[in-house]
Amino acid sequence: MSSWPPKGYSSGTAYLQVRAGRYVSDLKVVKSTQRKPEIVEPGCVVVKIELRVPRAAFQPLKPSAIVTVPEELVQHVVEAEAVGDE
Repeated sequence: MSSWPPKGYSSGTAYLQVRAGRYVSDLKVVKSTQRKPEIVEPGCVVVKIELRVPRAAFQPLKPSAIVTVPEELVQHVVEAEAVGDE
């Protein structure tokens, strides 16, 4: 049985609120949090990111990564509030 995170790695979760930028392929990160946001900024979608970084990366250097989210993983959440006749 494998362990999570793999030996020698640190892991964490981030929620990014992103919206389409000015150009077709442009994306703007509006907000990032460690917990799922209760309020989503207007025009944004929330992307949950699971991060796994080698512990050796925490040296005096700046690690970076490119993450591509496949379209089939996109989930559109619609929330509504019922209002009674008062």
